[in-house]
Amino acid sequence: MKKIFVPLFLFFSITSFSQNLEFDAKGIVAISDADMAASAFVNGKLFKERGVKDAFTSIKLPLEKSYDEVKSVTVSNSVINGTKTMAVSSIHHLAYVVDTRGMLADNVTELKNVNEELPAGGFITVIDIADIAHPKILYKFPTGQNPIGIDISPKGEYIVLCSEEEGKELQVLELDPNGKPIRIISKPHGLPSGKISDVSWHPNDNYIAFTLEDSKEVGLIKTHRDGPTNKIIRLEMQGKPLKVGAFPGNGQFTPDGKFYLVPDLKRGLSEDGEIFTIKFNLDGNSEHFLISKAKVGENPESFGISPDGSTVVVANIRKTFYPWDNAILTRKASLSLLKLTPDGNLSNQGDYEFDGILPKSVVFDTSGNNIAVAAYDHFNYGKHFGSIEFWKVKHGNKPSLQKQDFRLFLSRGCHTIRIIK
Repeated sequence: MKKIFVPLFLFFSITSFSQNLEFDAKGIVAISDADMAASAFVNGKLFKERGVKDAFTSIKLPLEKSYDEVKSVTVSNSVINGTKTMAVSSIHHLAYVVDTRGMLADNVTELKNVNEELPAGGFITVIDIADIAHPKILYKFPTGQNPIGIDISPKGEYIVLCSEEEGKELQVLELDPNGKPIRIISKPHGLPSGKISDVSWHPNDNYIAFTLEDSKEVGLIKTHRDGPTNKIIRLEMQGKPLKVGAFPGNGQFTPDGKFYLVPDLKRGLSEDGEIFTIKFNLDGNSEHFLISKAKVGENPESFGISPDGSTVVVANIRKTFYPWDNAILTRKASLSLLKLTPDGNLSNQGDYEFDGILPKSVVFDTSGNNIAVAAYDHFNYGKHFGSIEFWKVKHGNKPSLQKQDFRLFLSRGCHTIRIIK
């Protein structure tokens, strides 16, 4: 595949280097969907920019004025479905990008329904990020049709995938020492039927959480391993799935694995979302149960948890993805700042509006004192760009967020970001 490098240095704001970026990481990787404007979710009008392709971008930190630390290559990806369309292995120095849907030709300008008419996806692209400033596409491998989400095990030995293809709703792939798939472990016996929209690996390496979209439930799978080799030999359902809200989104375990957080998008209900704390039964002696919930903004598709597990930041899309002439358009997205206590109680500490369309990814840096937020687009006329926004996080009895005077512009469609530690 031919690599296309995009001159992203042209898109920095003038004030980018008037202030120092505070973000503790070796780098950030991002994927951008070039096939559609955010408003295509509502009216099907794509507003594609001729010649602009889906991109994987790596940003080496700290940034310097030479701009050599920002590079992009063409990698098929899509904003359709959830927010777990990329996983990063710090062990193998690889990024795995899910081809949820295929890329469109430049002459396609409108679809009746983007969820149904975009080309089918069916593979994962593997990118070498050992040299953050020079990403290299290595190879692709097939998945089930229209893969939805991906997560990598804490030790980097396995990937879990979910897709829309019957029989391949959930798969675990064993990786070799170089991070290449070598064996498929099929879904567990008794896995409920229906679309699985999310998967998450537990920090202790032995459990996988999943979400059933149709029944609005979250469940747990236990991995069984061979004694001498410690390799996974089969998967087993652990307890009964738990009903969670009206439209559960992508979840995350707390860093200590004690709790599982899931947002309720309440999609189609035109009301503020919520985020739930779930306590999974890991030993099989009792049922899974909800511990607490907290109100956040509308359409809370993504969130980040601080490394110490005490703070949660939720990105609320609201109605920023509506056409600009639509009466119910929201011209500001928002962030919700929450405290998470050691016993699992969530409480909203405040909401912060910002300029951004369809923010679908939030990540903390390694210090826990800063966050990065992906914005798909902005309310600008003329040239359109996605961006990565940066905020400081103040902890303590009265936590707060403060926007940094730094915005990194990327091509339009930026929807998933991950940090390189």
